[in-house]
Amino acid sequence: MNNLLEKVVKCYGKQEGYEVISQPQELPFAIAGYRPDLMVKISETRGLLIELKASVIDLDVSYYRDLSKSIAQDGNWRFLLITDEDATPIAEEDIADQKLTRPQILERKEKIAKLISIGEHEAAFLSLWIFAEVLMRRRARQSFLPIDRLPTKLMIYHLHDQAEISDDQFARAIALTETRNRVAHGFPVDPLNLKNDLERILNLVDEFIAMQA
Repeated sequence: MNNLLEKVVKCYGKQEGYEVISQPQELPFAIAGYRPDLMVKISETRGLLIELKASVIDLDVSYYRDLSKSIAQDGNWRFLLITDEDATPIAEEDIADQKLTRPQILERKEKIAKLISIGEHEAAFLSLWIFAEVLMRRRARQSFLPIDRLPTKLMIYHLHDQAEISDDQFARAIALTETRNRVAHGFPVDPLNLKNDLERILNLVDEFIAMQA
């Protein structure tokens, strides 16, 4: 846990103008019974309240969701949950989280269609999987679920547990992780199965696009 604390403090401490406060005694607004592990002041009126967890086991996601909603009401502060098992870099919160535009979506789909047309099915599948992950992580952030840094499979489970994706979407996403793992690690995949999974993940991506907030 100390290593994680040091890593996070170092990361935000490098940002020009940021003030990093460990175990803050005073918060910018009252949150009954809660004290974050870190407060990062980006300015006098804007910043991050950060909870650190060494493990992703037994995370009380409903509690953190309520906490995230409460903090977001201020408008200038955001709650972050950072664990030692996160799949994404620490300082990802400054990335613009704007809704994907229709031209952006069409551009991505066009690139994937080109890969399929020349028989690059594995590359097309991985491109679609990355697109699906982007949409799922965005869904988590927009729903005040501080799980968008977690390993993908665990994030999918929490999205389902919190009713942000349907039973059917959950089952398809989990099944497709097996194909993703085989393709990403260079294991052979039956061409017919890969073709079918391409269609399945394309449908899933279309559904996630339609769910954008």
